[in-house]
Amino acid sequence: MDEVYMEVEQVRGGGGDLQALAPKAKLASDRVQAPAQTAASSNSGFFTGDAGVQWHGKFDTVTAGVERRVDWQGAQVASSADELESCDQEVRGRFRAIERRIPIRREQ
Repeated sequence: MDEVYMEVEQVRGGGGDLQALAPKAKLASDRVQAPAQTAASSNSGFFTGDAGVQWHGKFDTVTAGVERRVDWQGAQVASSADELESCDQEVRGRFRAIERRIPIRREQ
């Protein structure tokens, strides 16, 4: 019996995957930056031109927040795996102690 409560390495890996995914949120904002600036320079003097740049600025703030949150969540998942790994070790030890106290039935 290796794990009592969870597959620790899979959970730890999932936390790492979340942390690796976090920077990709910023890519969404980066993809719309150039079109927003192009629209603004092509439509100078119109409210719509600057609207895209303003929207991009707010979108950039949101994606930065998503990046921080997903990175934080990945760290929490990995940390919970560490904590439950130690819990698994303790429970495993207790199960083994109980197992040693149970008499072995011998077939005759």
